[in-house]
Amino acid sequence: MQQCKSCGGDSLVKVPEFEKELTVCLDCGEVVSIRFVNPSILKKYINPDYKK
Repeated sequence: MQQCKSCGGDSLVKVPEFEKELTVCLDCGEVVSIRFVNPSILKKYINPDYKK
């Protein structure tokens, strides 16, 4: 089970926000993780000059 790194709490809730899903600690309000619901929308930010 995931725990909050700030307070050690394990009461977490997923909160939808536009194209993202936030996981928030109910004990202290810290955002534990941010996940894009549809990561394919990020492709528009790819820099064609960037080389791996």
